Amino acid sequence: MTPPEESQKLSAHEEKTQTTRTRILEAARQEFVERGLEGARIELVAKRAGVNKALIYRHFTDKGRLFQAVLEGCYHQIRAAERALDLPADPLAALDKICGFTLDYYRSHPDLLVLVGIENLHGGEHIRHADRAGIGAEDLLARMAAIVQRGEQAGLFRPGIDPAELWQLLSALCWVTVANAHTSGFTFGVDMLHPDRIGVRLDNIRQMVRRFVAAQAAAG
Repeated sequence: MTPPEESQKLSAHEEKTQTTRTRILEAARQEFVERGLEGARIELVAKRAGVNKALIYRHFTDKGRLFQAVLEGCYHQIRAAERALDLPADPLAALDKICGFTLDYYRSHPDLLVLVGIENLHGGEHIRHADRAGIGAEDLLARMAAIVQRGEQAGLFRPGIDPAELWQLLSALCWVTVANAHTSGFTFGVDMLHPDRIGVRLDNIRQMVRRFVAAQAAAG
């Protein structure tokens, strides 16, 4: 049996290890967002985190795996925030709430958009090594599927809606609003994220999502 003192030492060591890992990941997130995957340097991550390079390599092996860990962490955070949402039983109201949450999350977490953009520029070479269940993909699809099922049963949604397609449509409308805010602002002379306009944009997103799922669309 392990003495209590030894257990406490192990626990303290594990806590220190986790704290160090978290510090490295936060420093790496900042480095990747600012410099991209090619421009990021392990020595600069180490400097930000206050550790030596050898410790980073011990935890993550190489820069690619460090980037993968940062990206997975971003997915964990948004999925956890989504799971914490108290969604209404009404399927249309639930979609409205998800639209509002998603747009607000992207606005307040622009780093997520940058990191996912970097990953797509690299053909998804890092995320394909992640555990889909671990990043909450199945939870997300299950929740969207439940909303679709309730909507169809209530006669509010047209039949045959793919939950993944619904999520991608919803997410894309929110994503482009934030990701293209600067270029759209220049092109159209409008600040899409201005407090006076963001509410209008959200209403438009909600209407588009509602029209996509609407039962009458099947006959139209």
